[in-house]
Amino acid sequence: MTAPDITAYHPFMETAGEDEHIVLEDCEIDARTHDPDKASELHTHAETHVIFVRTGEMHWTVGDDEFNAAPGDTIVTPANTEHKFEVVGDDPSKTVCLIAPARSPEDQGPSGTHEITKPDEV
Repeated sequence: MTAPDITAYHPFMETAGEDEHIVLEDCEIDARTHDPDKASELHTHAETHVIFVRTGEMHWTVGDDEFNAAPGDTIVTPANTEHKFEVVGDDPSKTVCLIAPARSPEDQGPSGTHEITKPDEV
């Protein structure tokens, strides 16, 4: 059997390296790495976000629910629902976020405007 020629092949998502942001017709896909010292402020989006945890552990608040999420877990933040996260432990957390519907072109781009550096322990 002859090996297929994959010289022109580009993977949909890289497995290492920089964050990625892909815009499709009806949704966006945002691959991010959240460092161990990162969290987000409580915020909402006009779109639904479906977050897939690939590495690390995160603590989430979505509406009235609080829970930890680990690799393989999925978090759904419905449109207009307050939510926030915090990376737990010493390892970064890699996530893939499906945003639907796609935002307007002027609002598209990597998410993360709500990400903050966690304050030092008191």
